[in-house]
Amino acid sequence: MAQQVKVSASEGHRSFGKLLKRVYNSDEHLIVERDGFPVAVLISYQEYQQLNTQQALTTFKQFSRELGQTWEEQDVTEAQVLADLEEDKREVYKQKGGTMQELWTFVLGLEGKMLVGQC
Repeated sequence: MAQQVKVSASEGHRSFGKLLKRVYNSDEHLIVERDGFPVAVLISYQEYQQLNTQQALTTFKQFSRELGQTWEEQDVTEAQVLADLEEDKREVYKQKGGTMQELWTFVLGLEGKMLVGQC
């Protein structure tokens, strides 16, 4: 677990470059305080990306659960949803003037990005 270290805002202002190196080279979380109250946290970019990915996955899981509950309440089957989605994709892509091959290339690219947290 990362070590939490408090630094004052004035120290952060004077030594920002050093603090950046410190966060980059260690697993520290630097809690920046102003007048004794925490106002910000300095963490590595890698850790920031991990937090964003975790948040996105949590949001997606919650959305999926709520969507599933809605389908159950409305007595909609997965097959019906997939058929509706397929029809909607075809219609949207037809309006854009693309081919189904291009559509699937686009969709698969988005799914890959979502899995690694780039969307």
